[in-house]
Amino acid sequence: MKHKFFSLMLMPLILLFGCSLKKSEGENDFNTNNDTSKAGQVKNLLIGEQILKDDLGMIVRVVGPYLLTQQSQDNNDNVVFKVYDLKDLSFLGNVGLRGRQGPNTFYGVNYSGQFYEKNGDYIIWVNDPPKFRISAVNITQSLKTKETVIERYIQHDPELDFMNALFVVDSVNLVGHQPGFQMGSNNKPLNIFKDGELNSYGDYPLVRNSDEFPKWNDGRNFNSVRLVMKPDESRFAAGMLHYDRLDVFDNEGKLVNSNRDAENYKTYDVNEIYYSDMAMKEGLKFYYTGAYATNDLLFTLYYDIKRVDYESIYPTTIRVFDWDGNLKHELNCPDHLWNISVDEQNGYLYGGSFTQEKLMRYDIKGYL
Repeated sequence: MKHKFFSLMLMPLILLFGCSLKKSEGENDFNTNNDTSKAGQVKNLLIGEQILKDDLGMIVRVVGPYLLTQQSQDNNDNVVFKVYDLKDLSFLGNVGLRGRQGPNTFYGVNYSGQFYEKNGDYIIWVNDPPKFRISAVNITQSLKTKETVIERYIQHDPELDFMNALFVVDSVNLVGHQPGFQMGSNNKPLNIFKDGELNSYGDYPLVRNSDEFPKWNDGRNFNSVRLVMKPDESRFAAGMLHYDRLDVFDNEGKLVNSNRDAENYKTYDVNEIYYSDMAMKEGLKFYYTGAYATNDLLFTLYYDIKRVDYESIYPTTIRVFDWDGNLKHELNCPDHLWNISVDEQNGYLYGGSFTQEKLMRYDIKGYL
């Protein structure tokens, strides 16, 4: 089950100018290591507690006063979300059903963290790629009526290929990342569909010797990102999965800042990303694997590992940025997290660990 979870996380899912070149405006390089005290202990080490031990969902989301756990698509009851009270973690009910038929069922579920409050109700935007629609699901009313209440939905053209992160801006426009399953749909990390027109922004690095890369999945490439939106819809951050780089854009697609590996600005060799050995082990390098946004801060899960090592990386590094792209904190988590969410009001970070099969909560009051 662990490897299955890992594959699911990757399916819905970059350093410009060589170090000898002068950096252009909007770039910020860094090379941070774990900070240790004189006693040899890691600073900024988060101490956590396991929560919801009987819940099988390993993806956790904070939505206003609620804590949602996204359930596996293999669960027999076909439930999408289990909902808990954020104050005491008491169970409140289920929201959403998986299925092919009916307007209130979900064939696919991609929730990227966008929600809003209206008259005391909390509504989340859930993308259903196979149905080419993103739906506003009223969590509060769904709990009250014990039925899935969809306020409205936006249908998107199949040619847009919005299979990954997707956000609704100004109530009608769409912003997302496209994973490239359709030819030409993944040329840029940020895609804005506004007033009926699709425009793409940002760039990916060049990859040397790419002909050595085995063409899995009809030409799969390295260009995957973790896209997140500032709750006030003014900025976006694209953390790149296979390149050590995080870009911040404004809502017009202009680059605000780019944090990049100081050693690799413009090009990568394919062997720095993809690897294979005589023991038949193969995989990719991983960097930004998850993110969560508040209006003040951007929390990111940052790895610097090969897939063969992913089950043994402790602690997990959590990089915290402001929305100008400046690194504010680097936190060390003793568990192997694959997703994170933040309760800003009470000062907690929540995370799910697929390899450890548990949900965790950490006190981060000192970093907010």
